[in-house]
Amino acid sequence: MKNSSGKWRSLLWSVAILLLAAGIFALLVATRPETHVVEVKEKAWPVAAMEIRPGRWPRTLTLYGRADALSRTPVTAALAAEVTSVPVEEGEAVREGRLLVVLDDRDYRLDLEQREAELEQARAAIEEENSRHRGNLEALPGERRLLELAQAEVDRLGDLIRKKLASQSSLDSARQALARQSIAVARIEESVRTHQSKLRELEARLAQKQAALEKARLQLQRTRILAPYAGRVIRVRTAVGQRVSPGTVLLELFAETSMVLRAVVPEVHLAALREMLEQDGTITATGRLDGRPVRARLLRLGAATTDSGGVEGLFLLEPESRWLQLGRVLELEVELPPLDDVVPIPWEALYGADEVYLINGENRLHAVKVERVGQLRRDGRDLLLVRLPGKPEGRLLTTQLPNAVEGLLVKVVRRD
Repeated sequence: MKNSSGKWRSLLWSVAILLLAAGIFALLVATRPETHVVEVKEKAWPVAAMEIRPGRWPRTLTLYGRADALSRTPVTAALAAEVTSVPVEEGEAVREGRLLVVLDDRDYRLDLEQREAELEQARAAIEEENSRHRGNLEALPGERRLLELAQAEVDRLGDLIRKKLASQSSLDSARQALARQSIAVARIEESVRTHQSKLRELEARLAQKQAALEKARLQLQRTRILAPYAGRVIRVRTAVGQRVSPGTVLLELFAETSMVLRAVVPEVHLAALREMLEQDGTITATGRLDGRPVRARLLRLGAATTDSGGVEGLFLLEPESRWLQLGRVLELEVELPPLDDVVPIPWEALYGADEVYLINGENRLHAVKVERVGQLRRDGRDLLLVRLPGKPEGRLLTTQLPNAVEGLLVKVVRRD
């Protein structure tokens, strides 16, 4: 009986615990807070957009030019001497004929004086020969007359000897006088006959001395080295007291009229540039450096491609832009012929190499491939010229979104 009552007591406790738990659960359910269903809305990203208006737009070709000179001259010494003066400095502008370097000229002045003396000797020899020739021409008739008289004297004495009226010694003396006169006449005639050949020889010697004198003068002139053209001094490589020899570089000079900007033109723009050259022959590039304008015109295109794949263009600087230093680099702009059916867009609107996003009527993005055809600088801003396929509708996204995908919901808050 005692075990039976214990079982009933355990069962009652179990039932009581279950009823208490159920009551507590019912109380919690009855007192729980009311729940509200939250509707999740898709986020619209704020962006900027622009209207698509294809039209005719000019192209701006942006290049990077480096200042150079087509005429760069290393000024060298033409003779051996000591430098006595260098009246120019690096970077100085010089006019044509400006004195650049002075060399010691004492040896060359002495050589010039010697050549002048030799020339005077040659001229005196010619005058002497001409004077001798004139004397021979004047004396020859008289000498021939004396020869005739001597011959007549010999003939006369011969007749007298045959008549035994003169001695043999007189005839021998007359014959000796005839022989001497005959030799004298022959010598004068030979001198007259060879006058022209002697004169040519003396004149050739005179020309030789004249050439030697001119060379000495030229050598003396070369002790004063002058600027061959108007330009600027790049670098001075000598100093007073230096002993130089022929071929020693004294300084470097470049002609300002030959200043150019070397810029690599991409191959995609070569056809347009050649067409412009053939049509009007003038292509102008403009830029700014150190706050000053720079202007140049295309002189010619290179004959070979560069390592970067383009072709080097030589732009000749206009006179007002020749203040540039060699080696300076600046950005150049070249206006190319306009294109039809293109749209200028900001660079922020481009995704990847050739993709943009249009915003449709439901404010969702739609990716479109474009053709890049050039660049345009407008109001100081760089824009990209593109051609869109077909007839695009809607607005163009001009904000660079890192999460831009097809179908993304956006909200236009600014119109460019």
